[in-house]
Amino acid sequence: MKKIIYLTLMLIGLTAACILMGCSSSGSSDPKIENVVLEKDNKYTCTFEDVKHDFVISLPQESKNAPLIVMLHGAGDSAENFRLTSGFDNDALPKGYAVCYVSGTVNAKAGRNYSSWNYGRLEPDYNDVGFIKALVNYLVDEYSLDEDHVFCAGFSNGGFMNFRLALEAQDTFLACTSVGGDLCKTLWKERPEKNDVGMLVVFGDNDESIPKNFDGSAKTALDPAIEDVIDYMASSNGLEKQSEDEIGNGSIISKYGADSDKDIVWGVLVKDAKHAWYTEEINGISTNKLILEFFENWR
Repeated sequence: MKKIIYLTLMLIGLTAACILMGCSSSGSSDPKIENVVLEKDNKYTCTFEDVKHDFVISLPQESKNAPLIVMLHGAGDSAENFRLTSGFDNDALPKGYAVCYVSGTVNAKAGRNYSSWNYGRLEPDYNDVGFIKALVNYLVDEYSLDEDHVFCAGFSNGGFMNFRLALEAQDTFLACTSVGGDLCKTLWKERPEKNDVGMLVVFGDNDESIPKNFDGSAKTALDPAIEDVIDYMASSNGLEKQSEDEIGNGSIISKYGADSDKDIVWGVLVKDAKHAWYTEEINGISTNKLILEFFENWR
């Protein structure tokens, strides 16, 4: 009897300790999105690990089980402005995608309203990978979206962040897109040997922010050449180049795949183009339509 009483008390003590420490039978839970507040229309504010963010959600007519695309702006921009300037909703919503534009962390050193993404630099060391993954979990639950079809796209600083997500959030995203971004040298040095996230890389031949082998700019750059990064994304997926074709006004699209798989890594070199979100009117190709065509590989 004493033994039974002793074991019972011990079990009660362990349960109480577990509750105090926040543990459970399935392990400690990851940080979650908190303090979600609707400001106006479809714009919300929230916090993650006491850091404030905002996001704008756009839903298709039939939103249940809709695939989700997360959109990351460039440095100094915002979720709301990226939605307006990219015009991505006009192309994505009719195809049944839910789209969420997200604002990065405000960098006080750069300016009061200067938002950016921690794409791999050491300072400031805010947890944007954790935030984006937590936001995806929140959106999937809140709007009953398809958790098995989640994608991401970004421009400039947001494009750099997409490379980080492709390496560090493989359990969340099927495919990522970088427009005018590259892989940070810190992550390049520690890149995993294998990767199963699809990647679309779009860059201009005159984009001075992207190190390139063909013009020699990679020789003096801190980050790796974009051609080497594309080759890595393909080889780490076990893929080889399947085709190289001309699109638009002389731009080149290279597709990497395997005999038994779809083309899941694309590289697009935009001719006579600088750092921009490319349009048919100016460049002969639509970044929006290109992204959606790429993501259709998984639908």
